[in-house]
Amino acid sequence: MSWKDKISGAFGVADKKFAGHANDSERAAELLEAANKENVGLADYLAGIEDWLKSQSCSQQHIDQEMAKVKDVSSYLKYD
Repeated sequence: MSWKDKISGAFGVADKKFAGHANDSERAAELLEAANKENVGLADYLAGIEDWLKSQSCSQQHIDQEMAKVKDVSSYLKYD
């Protein structure tokens, strides 16, 4: 499974908000981990998520709000 296949799981089903619930946050951490294992750079990681939001017909305002959350990796990064 590609890291991109995990993107939808990090967002709310109806509201498309990033890591808005505990389960979404856990899946966001798994998404980041999968992208890291595939040696995906930050620019490609962010672009892939933004492309997914666009494919879901989200407004640009919503995309901007959610991408700010995505960029704050410290909010969903797992520490061992």
